[in-house]
Amino acid sequence: MKAKFIVLILLISGSLLGIAFFSSQETSFLLLDASELADNYTKYERQNLRVRGNVKVGSVIREGREAKFILELNEKEVPVHFTGKTLLPDAFKEGVKARVDGKFINGVLVAEHVEAKCASKYEAEYKNEGQ
Repeated sequence: MKAKFIVLILLISGSLLGIAFFSSQETSFLLLDASELADNYTKYERQNLRVRGNVKVGSVIREGREAKFILELNEKEVPVHFTGKTLLPDAFKEGVKARVDGKFINGVLVAEHVEAKCASKYEAEYKNEGQ
């Protein structure tokens, strides 16, 4: 009886640990700047990435809920295909700072989530840095 109870506890514990391990791999992201990704495309292929940069002016092409654009930083560029599974934020437009979550597949960052910083929200911060 005692041996069966111990085996049952070990099975339950092992199952919970397995669930925690595999679910954390699916929801964890590697944070990169667009220039880092542009320098090492093959290193980050098919990984969950969170990439920061600026939306290149003149690069946004909207296709219904989907969008294609270029994320740039330090004169390096990363092409992005936003899948439209979530909505683009209202602050998203050309020239803004953005953070994109997705996987780099065949030379394109396939993104399911985009966050954009509203420039007016950060103007005071930039003015204070210059003083």
